[in-house]
Amino acid sequence: MSPVRRGVLWWDVWQLRILVLGSLGLQWFLLVAAPMRKYTMPRWFRTFIWLAYISSDALAIYALATLFNRHARASSPCEYAGKASTLEVLWAPLLLVHLGGRQEITAYNIEDNELWTRHTVTLVSQVTVALYAFYKSWWPGHSDWKLLMSAILLFINGIINFCEKPWALRSASINRLVAMSSMVEGERRRPSRWQCCFTELDDRYKCWKEMPQQPAPILTEMDRVQMILSDMSLLALTRELMDPEKPQQQQSQFLLKLDPGSRPEVQLNRWLRRAFELIYTRANVICSPAYMACNFMLVPALYMGAITLFSVSHKQEYNATDIKMTYVLMCLTAALDVLGVLTSMLVYRLLSKAKVPALCQTLPEYNLVDSVLRRMKRGTGWLLTWATSCGYPEDYFRYTSGDLHIKVAGFIVTELMKPGKVEGLDLASYRTLPDKQTTTDDKEEGGVNNWALGKDLLQEYLSGNLNPSMQRSLRDVPFDQSVLLWHVATDLCFRAKPPKFFRCRPPHDELLREVCTEAISNYMAHLLHFRPEMLMTGSRKHLFDRAMDRLKDLFHDVEAAGRNNKCSGGGDTSQLVKSVGDGDQDQVMGIIEHGARDEYKAKYPLIHEACKLAKELMALPADGEKDETRWKLMHGVWTGMLCYSASRCRGYLHAKSLGEGGEFLSFVWLVISLKGAKTLADQLQVSEQAQVRPAPAAHKAQVGPAPAPTPTPDDDDQGGPQFSDDFPAI
Repeated sequence: MSPVRRGVLWWDVWQLRILVLGSLGLQWFLLVAAPMRKYTMPRWFRTFIWLAYISSDALAIYALATLFNRHARASSPCEYAGKASTLEVLWAPLLLVHLGGRQEITAYNIEDNELWTRHTVTLVSQVTVALYAFYKSWWPGHSDWKLLMSAILLFINGIINFCEKPWALRSASINRLVAMSSMVEGERRRPSRWQCCFTELDDRYKCWKEMPQQPAPILTEMDRVQMILSDMSLLALTRELMDPEKPQQQQSQFLLKLDPGSRPEVQLNRWLRRAFELIYTRANVICSPAYMACNFMLVPALYMGAITLFSVSHKQEYNATDIKMTYVLMCLTAALDVLGVLTSMLVYRLLSKAKVPALCQTLPEYNLVDSVLRRMKRGTGWLLTWATSCGYPEDYFRYTSGDLHIKVAGFIVTELMKPGKVEGLDLASYRTLPDKQTTTDDKEEGGVNNWALGKDLLQEYLSGNLNPSMQRSLRDVPFDQSVLLWHVATDLCFRAKPPKFFRCRPPHDELLREVCTEAISNYMAHLLHFRPEMLMTGSRKHLFDRAMDRLKDLFHDVEAAGRNNKCSGGGDTSQLVKSVGDGDQDQVMGIIEHGARDEYKAKYPLIHEACKLAKELMALPADGEKDETRWKLMHGVWTGMLCYSASRCRGYLHAKSLGEGGEFLSFVWLVISLKGAKTLADQLQVSEQAQVRPAPAAHKAQVGPAPAPTPTPDDDDQGGPQFSDDFPAI
C-alpha cells in the first residue's frame, strides 16, 4: 500500500477525533483568554482571541457535519462502522456544548448581538443534525440501556447550553437595551410567572417596587450608563420627568447626581466593566432564575449522571481509543461548564495582581513628528513606509503603559467634577471667542462664555486682532483640521523646551501639566489616525497622512537651507532626525521659523498654519521658567477639544470600542454624560429652546442633567467629591 493511501486511510479513521479534540482545545483557550478582554491587551493577542472565537463555531459545525456523514452509513455491514458509530454518537451533544460557547465571550463585536436570529437558526439545524445522527446509529438491541441513558442526558445538557447563546445575544441587543427607558417612566408591568423565570432578579426588584412609597430612585447610575450606551438622551428624559402634571416625588426621585465618592475613577471604571459585561458576556441572563437553576443544579447533575452511566456500561466491544477519547471529552467538557466561573475568577485575580490596565485605563499616544522621524531614519525607515503602505497599522504590536493615564484622568475629572461646571452645558463653547466688535463692557460682563479657557485668557490673548492664527484654528477651521494644527504646534512647543525637560517619565510635579497636555495632544492624534469615527463624525483620516508628507517636505527644506547656509550638520538627514528627536531647542525653533514663512503657504498650507500657531504660542509672555501662560492656554484648549469630541461621539461607538479594549475617550464621555453635559443625543432630541428653558423651581435641585447656573466663588461646594493626591488641581 502506498504512503498516500495509508495517509488517506489514517485520516479517515482519525479525522473526527482530531476535529473534536481541536474544538475542545479552542474552548479551553477561550475559557482562559476571554476574561482578558476586560483588560488592555496587545492588539496581536486580541487577534488570536478573535480567530479562536470564529474558528470554534466553524470547527464544531464541521465536526458535526463529519459525524453526520459517518453515521449516515450506520446500517452498513462493516464491523467498525457499526461499533464505532454507536460510541461516537456521545460526542455530538458535547459538540453542541462547544457551539454554545463560553459565558465570558458571548459576542466578540457589538454587531454579533444583532445576529441572534442567525444563531437561533444554527441552533435548530445543528440540533437536528445531531439528533439524526443519534437516530441512525442507535436501534434496539444494539447497545445497553446505560449507554443510551448517558447519551440522552448529554443531549439534554447540550441543547440547554446551546440555547443560552442566542438568549444572551438577544438580551444584549441594542433594541433590548433601549427598553430601559420604559422602566424610568413607570410603564413596566409586573412580569408573568413565565417571564419571571427569564428576568434578572434586580430588574424584577425595580419593577415590583411601589414607586409612590419608595424614596429610592428607580434609575441608578448603572441604568443611566446602559441608557446612554444605547444613544438615549438623558436630557430628553429629564424634560419628560419635569412635566408639571406628574407627581413631584415621581419627578424628583428617578435620576441621581453623579457622586461616586472620593475616588471617582474607581466607580467609573467599575461601570465601564459592567457595561462591557452587559454587551459582550452573559451578564444579562446570568442572574435569571432559569439560568441559575440550569447551570448551578441541573447541568452538573446531568454531567455526573452521564459520566457515571458511561463508566458502568459495557464498553469492551468498542475501540479502545474511542473509549479513552469519550472519557477525555466528557470530563474536560464537564470541567468547562462546572469550573468555568472559578477559572475566570482566577484569571481576573492574576491580572489584577499583575496590575494589567483594565478597560479604558490606558492613554495610547501617536505623534506625527515622531512618525515622520521614524520614516526618515536610514536603514529602517523604508521598511516602515512599505509596511504602512500595505495596510499594516503602526500600533499593531505597540503596547501603551497606563502610568500616565491616571494623571491625565485626574486633570480631566477634577475639571469636570466642579459643582456647576458642565451641567446643561454645550461643550462646543470651548470654540467660542470674542468677536472683533465685542466691546470692553461686554467682556467685563462675561458676554462670551468659554468653559475651557475662561475670561482672563480670552480677554488678554484671544480677543480683537490678537493672535489671529490661534483664533482661526479654533473658530474658523473644521474640528479634525483644528486637532491636527494644535497637535503639531503643541508638539513643537514641547520639543522647544530645554533637553532636561524632554521625555521625562514619570514627569516632575512642576511639569505635570505640560506633560499631560502633550499626552492629550498625542491621544487626539491617535484618534484621528486610527479611530476617526470616534474623534468626530466625518473626520478625515487622510489629513493626517497628508500632513506627514508635508512635514517630511519641510524637514528636507530645512536640511537644504542648512546645507546652503553651511550650518553645522546641514545636509545630514540623520543628524536632523537625531536633533529633532532629542529636542534640540535651536533646531526646533529653526523649523518653526522656516515653516511659518509666507513663501511656504502654498507648498504645505497645513504645516505652515501649524508653524504660525506654534510661533504665536512661543511668543506668549513667559511667567517665569515654566511658561505658565502658554501651557495654561494649551491645556485649556486640549481639555475643551477632548471633552467636545467625547460629547459628540455616539454611545454606540463607545460601546463598540469596549469590545476592542476601550478608549480613554469613553471614560471622559461617561463623566460628562452623568454630570449632565449635553451629548449628541441631547442635541438631536431636544430643541435649543427647550434646552435653554429653565426647569421648574421645585425640581431644579433634584434632577441631574438639568441646566445649572454658572457657579461663583461663593457657591456652596457641598456634595462635590473630594479628590486624592493622585488628582492634582489645575
